[in-house]
Amino acid sequence: MRERLHQLHVRLAVTLAVLLTLTPLGAEAAGLTARSDVMGSSQAGVSTTHVIGVTTATTASIGSIGFAFCTTATGSCTTPAGLITTSATLTAQSGATGFTLVNTTNGAPYITRAAASIPASTALSYTLSGVTNPSAVNQSFFVRITTYTGADGATGATDTGTVAASTAQPVQLTGVTPEILIFCVGTTITSDCTSVSGTTVNFGDFDPLATKTGTSVMQATTNAANGYSITVNGTTLSSGSNTIPGLAAQTTSNTGVSQFGLNLRANATPAVGTDPTGSGTGTYSANYGSADHYRFNTGDVVASAAAPTNANTFTSSYIVNIGGSQAAGVYTATMTYICTASF
Repeated sequence: MRERLHQLHVRLAVTLAVLLTLTPLGAEAAGLTARSDVMGSSQAGVSTTHVIGVTTATTASIGSIGFAFCTTATGSCTTPAGLITTSATLTAQSGATGFTLVNTTNGAPYITRAAASIPASTALSYTLSGVTNPSAVNQSFFVRITTYTGADGATGATDTGTVAASTAQPVQLTGVTPEILIFCVGTTITSDCTSVSGTTVNFGDFDPLATKTGTSVMQATTNAANGYSITVNGTTLSSGSNTIPGLAAQTTSNTGVSQFGLNLRANATPAVGTDPTGSGTGTYSANYGSADHYRFNTGDVVASAAAPTNANTFTSSYIVNIGGSQAAGVYTATMTYICTASF
């Protein structure tokens, strides 16, 4: 009797072992890889895009993919305060397509389609637009991603994975662009108004048989809506009561005739001056813009720009001629250039 009981016990043990071997275990969902959530903005409480990317681990017929937004990576899922997905739309999809978005449950949208096979190691990407981020700043939250064989976002979990995201405190950068007018005058300029120098143009000895020349430079830039204008102000060359007449109209240089004038051009007769340079839109005025023609009337506009502009460098080219009867003396003049911006 004791031997029969022993044999029965052995048979039951063997039978149980066989049953345990043949009984299939519950299927475990495999892990999605290369998980990411590229947010259009991490600012708390704003409506933005979430580009969610994963790579499948299992070849399966997939009918839906769920995106659960949770305060924790595991355990029961609590939707972060302020997060809203019920206004979301599916605006891009790749890797496996044909999905539409179901967003009726806040914090748990899913995309659905007629089930179709997705091979393992397939990179998937889905853009959810119009998701409102959690309302707390600097808050971590998690998107739990699951692929399902069913089309309801709940049946037949296949691959799963979680990606962490966070809202962030925005950093405000501020600065002020004031009204700008940069203007300088001298006799030489290397590059800009920080490198201008010189205040004197020396013509040397005047001669009725030769034209005397000289140059000065100026540079202007402004952000004024209506640009700027530059006027020349002063008197013609004089020595006591004796003067060298300024040219009231544009006139060529004539030796043996007392005359003083200027323009803002490169000239051949005599060879003096340079045309305006720089990336701005400033230019010479018509009265001072004809090569080999000179003029001087105090208060005249010699250059201008009609709109905000980068810098231009202008060269004022001066000519002096005298007649043989011009009275001896030291002749001087002061040219003052005034740049007025129109804001």
